[in-house]
Amino acid sequence: MEPKRKADIAVIVTCHNYGRYLRQCLRSIETQVLKPAFVLVVDDASTDETGEVARQFPEMEYRRVEFQNGNRSRNYGFNHVSAEWVVFFDADNYMSPEFLDVLHGAARSRPGIDFVYCDRINFTHGDGSWHHEPDGVRKSGPFQPERLRKGNYVDVASLLRSDRFPGFDESIRRYQDWDLWLNIVLRQHGRGHYVPKPLYFYRIHDANISRRESDDRAVWRVRRKYRLGVYFNLPLVRDARWLFCVLRRLKRTVFGRGR
Repeated sequence: MEPKRKADIAVIVTCHNYGRYLRQCLRSIETQVLKPAFVLVVDDASTDETGEVARQFPEMEYRRVEFQNGNRSRNYGFNHVSAEWVVFFDADNYMSPEFLDVLHGAARSRPGIDFVYCDRINFTHGDGSWHHEPDGVRKSGPFQPERLRKGNYVDVASLLRSDRFPGFDESIRRYQDWDLWLNIVLRQHGRGHYVPKPLYFYRIHDANISRRESDDRAVWRVRRKYRLGVYFNLPLVRDARWLFCVLRRLKRTVFGRGR
């Protein structure tokens, strides 16, 4: 029998009431061609069978938290693992058997690369009419910093060098992947590498966080943070909301709340 190959990779699976999907996710990690050194399941305040499912995989560590914040759960997971590479993975998705093997191989053959990403396969579970992407292969495309400034094309399900991880912004609920890559590329001058293969499955369902928050508002938050675009480089326009709030408070102070 061929010995199992392992790599210094930690996989962090975050879950909130995705117990019905978690078993498929963990089995896909368990059956990887290249085994990770560590797998941690972070259960954030689930009220379903998440804990019971996770305990069926004793070789994987399970921890429960009460954050109700996906990014805080990811940060917690990172602080409780130690590996050269890390993968953040959502419990409602699952990997192809070659996911870790192909991404890690690409990273090892390219010294200086900080993260490696790939294509994915979208598939709908239930009502997916709200989602803007069709089922099938969703291509990411080659690494281009200028393209990244315009919008995200790199999913959080990527292989990331641990010493480059800046932490997820816990105030952001959507586009945390875009925020992560912008931080690494624009602030740390990091580099990514694209593997043109669909290596994991992305589940579209009615409980996705992407359905629960305005797309325009989420994009605006990230663009404001990194001052992307002319709008955010104009001090007067940029500070207009702050100035409006100050003037409104001043008006209430001087003229009273009842007027």
